[in-house]
Amino acid sequence: MRKAVSDLHDRLSYLERPLALDHFKPHPDAEFIDLSPNGCQATLLDRFWTIIGAGQEPIIGQNGITSADTQTDRGVFQCETGGTSGKPKRIRRTAESWLTSIRVIFEKFTNSAECYGILGDLGHSLAFYAAVEAQILGYRCVSVVGRSPKEQAQQFASAGIDVIYATPTQMRMLSKSHCVLENVQTVFIGGGRLDSETRVRVQSLAPNAQILQFYGAAETSFITLAEPHHDAASVGIAFPRVEIDIRNIDSDGIGDVWVKSPYVFLEYAHGHAPDTHWQDGWLTIGELGKIDDAGQLFLSGRKSRVFTVSDKTIFPEDIEQYLNAKPE
Repeated sequence: MRKAVSDLHDRLSYLERPLALDHFKPHPDAEFIDLSPNGCQATLLDRFWTIIGAGQEPIIGQNGITSADTQTDRGVFQCETGGTSGKPKRIRRTAESWLTSIRVIFEKFTNSAECYGILGDLGHSLAFYAAVEAQILGYRCVSVVGRSPKEQAQQFASAGIDVIYATPTQMRMLSKSHCVLENVQTVFIGGGRLDSETRVRVQSLAPNAQILQFYGAAETSFITLAEPHHDAASVGIAFPRVEIDIRNIDSDGIGDVWVKSPYVFLEYAHGHAPDTHWQDGWLTIGELGKIDDAGQLFLSGRKSRVFTVSDKTIFPEDIEQYLNAKPE
């Protein structure tokens, strides 16, 4: 068994700001700017707040936002998993689970921000989380989903974006704009492995930005955060208030990744995942990995996707990383 607890706790300091971070609702100063071609992103976000404000349970999915018509006093909502481990499923989580991480992000990284930029559709949990975070913190948020990379970069520059939430693929595409976003201070990258070539591209695109890679899943939300000084092969150290436990460790030091945190989901609302298990407040979603002496987590892949060739264990994620690193 190998455990890691974040050392980021000691570096967090509370910063005064007129925010209601104990309430899951938009700050009065928040502004969502929808620059998507069909202009439907703002409508989706408004619908979410309307449903949850009425004490009902919103369902966030790729087909839009609907209501489960379930009365709740806990601020519960549903969102879809990414489907990377099979058919997308729908999970239930509390508003407090997101509020808790929003407090951490604000206190450590975005307390001086003014405007967020998102590249993905609000039907995807990463983009939706970023939009909700910006709304609660009272920032502007610009959505450029559906635009060309050149248009996206130009619109970000015009809006004065200083924080971006995106996947590695989205940032690779944005870097093809050959623009320079000097105002961007922080880039949060999640939803996939950040390879070294993409990191270089992102740094060229946003030369003044701190590039932060986070690892997690729809079920867990944030698990780790990698800052520039962390080993590039790792996904960083435990996110604040997250505990990581590696169990059933093999001869290579690789085992099942278990987590305990205030960010995890409640349950599946639709579908199920055979590799997802709970035990005494700990959760695993079937990821395999190891932790080094510095507390850095190195992922190997999903247990359900591993296969064997000539008595050697092969992880598809390693193949993907190799192909992404090859010149185009």
